[in-house]
Amino acid sequence: MATIMSAFLIGGSASAQDVPQEKTQKIELEKSQKLISGWNDRLDEVDTALNSDEITGRLLNESRSTVEEVTEGAATLQSSAADRLNRLNTALGKLGEPPAEGKTEAPAVAEERERLNKDIAEISGVIKQGELVDFRATEISDRLAQISRERFTRRILGRVDVPWDAESWGQVWSGAIELPDMVRSRYADLDLEGPIGDQLSEIAPGLVLLTFVVMAALIGGEVVVLRWLPERWRNAPKEDRVSLISGTRFVFTALVPGVALLVAYQMVDRQPDLLVGSMGDFVYQCFAALLFLLFVGAAIRSIYSPFSPGMRRAGTTETGSRVIGILSLFAAVIYASDLVLLQGATTLGTSLEIALVQSVSNVFLISIILFVSSLGVFWEHGGPDRHELWAKVERRLRRGLRSISILLPVLSVLGYVALARFILENLMMAMAFVTSYWLLRGYARALVHTYLVRPSSPDDDGTSDAVHGTLYFWLRVTIDVVMFTIAVPLAVLIFTDIAWADLLDAAEKAFIGIQVGGINFSLRAILIAILLFLAVLGVMRFFQRMLNTRVLPNTKLDQGLQHSVSAIFGYVGICLAVLLAISAAGMDLSNLAIIAGAISVGIGFGMQSIVSNFVSGLILLIERPIKVGDWIVVGADQGLVKDIRVRATEIETFDRSSVVIPNSELISNRVMNWTLKDRSGRGIIRIGVSYGSDANKVREILLEIADKRREILSYPAPQVVFIDFGASSLDFELRYFLRDIGDVLAVGSAVRFEILERFRAEGVEIPFPQQDVHFRDIEKLAAAIRDAGHGNPKPVIEAKDDIPDASEGDGTDPAAPPSVAKDENRDKDAAARSIPDAGGDPDADGPR
Repeated sequence: MATIMSAFLIGGSASAQDVPQEKTQKIELEKSQKLISGWNDRLDEVDTALNSDEITGRLLNESRSTVEEVTEGAATLQSSAADRLNRLNTALGKLGEPPAEGKTEAPAVAEERERLNKDIAEISGVIKQGELVDFRATEISDRLAQISRERFTRRILGRVDVPWDAESWGQVWSGAIELPDMVRSRYADLDLEGPIGDQLSEIAPGLVLLTFVVMAALIGGEVVVLRWLPERWRNAPKEDRVSLISGTRFVFTALVPGVALLVAYQMVDRQPDLLVGSMGDFVYQCFAALLFLLFVGAAIRSIYSPFSPGMRRAGTTETGSRVIGILSLFAAVIYASDLVLLQGATTLGTSLEIALVQSVSNVFLISIILFVSSLGVFWEHGGPDRHELWAKVERRLRRGLRSISILLPVLSVLGYVALARFILENLMMAMAFVTSYWLLRGYARALVHTYLVRPSSPDDDGTSDAVHGTLYFWLRVTIDVVMFTIAVPLAVLIFTDIAWADLLDAAEKAFIGIQVGGINFSLRAILIAILLFLAVLGVMRFFQRMLNTRVLPNTKLDQGLQHSVSAIFGYVGICLAVLLAISAAGMDLSNLAIIAGAISVGIGFGMQSIVSNFVSGLILLIERPIKVGDWIVVGADQGLVKDIRVRATEIETFDRSSVVIPNSELISNRVMNWTLKDRSGRGIIRIGVSYGSDANKVREILLEIADKRREILSYPAPQVVFIDFGASSLDFELRYFLRDIGDVLAVGSAVRFEILERFRAEGVEIPFPQQDVHFRDIEKLAAAIRDAGHGNPKPVIEAKDDIPDASEGDGTDPAAPPSVAKDENRDKDAAARSIPDAGGDPDADGPR
C-alpha cells in the first residue's frame, strides 16, 4: 500500500509540473517562430532593395549589416536549439528502447515518451528553419559581395572624357560658385522643430562637451610638450627623448581628439532621423575628413616638426623639415576637402563635369606636392647613418613616391580619373596609417626603455648592461607583437570592404579551429600550446637552476656528475614541454609514429652525423668517460671540459681559448683523461748534477724539498731515481704524486726554484754542456804567428842526408811535425800574398 501511494504521489507531482514546462516550451517555440519570421521579412526587404535600379554604397553597407545580424541571430538560435535537442535526446534515451510490437509499457512512461518525441520534432523543425534562414542570408551575402566587386571594377577601371576646353572649365567654376545657393535652397525649409530638433537637443550637451575635449587636447598637447617636460625625459638619450616628445604630442593631438570624434559620430548615428539618405553620407565624409586631418596634422608636427627642427624624426634638412611639413599639411587639406566636396556634389546632384574637374585638379596638385617632397635637396645625404637600413628604405620610398607622382597625372590625362583617385586615396591613407603606427611604436619603446629598463640614476642599479639589453630586447619584441596584432585588423578594415562582423567571424573561426581533413587547425590551440610550452619550459628551467644552486652543491657528488644530472634534467624538461604542447595543440601523439618514420629516413642520410653526435652526447652524460672540469687531451688539443652539450663538447684550453669537439670524436677516438678517477696525478722533475757531486746528498736534498710541499702526497711517497750517467752530468728524477693534477705546473715551478736555491747553498754544481779545445805545440804556433805578423823569413833548416832537399819538394820541412809543417806553409802563403800589418807594435808579442 505504501509503494502504491508513493508512486501515485510521484506521478501526481510529475503531472503538476508538466503544465508550466509545456507552457514554457510553447512560449519558447512561439518566440523562435517570431524571430525566424522577422528575419525572413528583413531578408525579403534586402532582396527587394538589391533588385532596384539604384544601388548606393550606403545601401550596400546597410544590407550587409542586416545580413550579418540575421546570420548571427540564426547561428545563436541554432546553437541553443541544438543544446535543447541534445538534452531531449538524452532524456529520451533514459526511457530505454520503445516496447516491441504486441508489448506495452507503463502509461506514465508512454506519455513521457510521446511528449519528448513531440518536443524533439518541434525543436528539429526550428533548427531546420534556422538553417534555411542561414542559407538565404549566405546567398544574399554572396550577392552583395558580387555587386560590390562589380561596382568597384566599374568605378576603378572606368574611363571618362576629361573636358580640357576653357569653356567647360568656365562652366565648372560658375557651377562651383553656385553650390552655396544650392545648399541654402535645398535645406532652407529644414524643420528643426520636429523630431530632428528634439534629437539634436538630446545630443547637443554631449557634442559640446566633446568639442571642448578636442580643443583641450589640441592645445594641452603642445603645452605639455613644450612647458612641462619631465626631468627624466631631459636626461634620457636623444633618440628616446625625441620619441617621447613626438609620441606625447601625437597622443594628445591625434588619438584623444580622434576618439572624441568617433564618440560624437556614434552619438549622431544612433539618432534615427539625423543621418538619413545622402545627408548621412555627407556627414560621414565630414567626420572622416576631419579625423584624417587630425592624424596627418599631428603626424607632421611629430615627425617633421617644422618650427622646432631639432626635434624632427625624419631625415630632412632644417629647411626641408619646414618645406615638406607645410606641403604635407597642404596636401592633407586638399585631400580632405576633396572628400567633402565630392560627397557634397553627389548629395546636391551637381553635374559630372564639376566632379571630374575637381578630381583632376586635386590629383594634379597633390602629385606636384608629392614630387617636390621627394626631391633629394630637402633630405640629408651625408650623415653617418646614410648606409643603414632605414636610410636605404627612405631613399627607395622617395623614389617610389616620385614615380607615383608622375603616374597619377598621366592616368588622369588618359581618362582613368577613378583609378588615379583610388591610388591617391589608398596612398594617403597608407602614409597616414604607417606614420601613426611608427610614431606609437617608437613612443611605446621609449616609455619602456625610460621607465622599465634604464635606472633613474647610474647608482640606482648595479645590473650589467647585458641584462638591460636582454630585457629591452624582449620588451621590444612584446611591443611589436601586440601592436602588429592590433594593426592588422585595423588595416583590413581601413583598406578593404570587409565589415567588422566578417572580420570578427573570420578571427573566431581561426581562433576556434578550421577543419582540414582529419586535422583541426585552431589558433587558440596553437596559442595555448605555445604558452604551455613556454610555461613548462620556464618551470623546468627554474627547477634546474634551483638544482644547480641549492641542491647539487650540498651533495657529495663531484662537479661532472652534478653537470650530468642537471643536463639530463634539462633534456627531460624540454621533452616534457614538447609533448604537453603537442597534446594541447590537439595533435594525436600516436601520429608521431608516422612523423618518426619520416624523420628516420632523413636520419639515415643527412642527419646521420647529427644523430651520432646526439647519441654520443647521451653516452657521455650516462657513461661519463669525461666530465665537466676534467683535464683531457684530444689529439693536439688539451684543456678543461667546460660544457657537454647535445651535439658537441666545449674544452677551454690553458690559453683561455675554446675548442668545440663533436661528441662522436670523444667516443670513437682515443682520449686521455687526467682526472677520470680522481684528481691526483704524478709530477716529474728531471735534474742533472756534476760528476763531482755527492749523489746521496743530492737524493736527501730532493726528498727533503718534496716532503715539505703540502700539495705533494706522502703516500705514495716521493722518490728520487738515479736515471743515468749523462754526457756531462749525473741524471736524477724527482717523482711525486699531487693531490690535484691541475697544480702540476705551479708545484713543479716552485720545486725547481727551491732546488736551485738549495743546490747553490749546498755547493752542488748543476753542469751545462761544454767543450774544451786543446792546441798541440802551442809555443811553436805562437812563434809562427808572431813571425808572420812581422814579415820575418823562415829560418833555414839544415838538410840531412836521409831527407830530400826542400827545393825538390813542396818547400816544407820534412823533419817538422805535421802541424808545424802546415803552419809554415800557411805562413809562406800569407807572406806571398803580402798580408798587411795588423797594426801591432814591432816590439810586441804579435799582432793585435
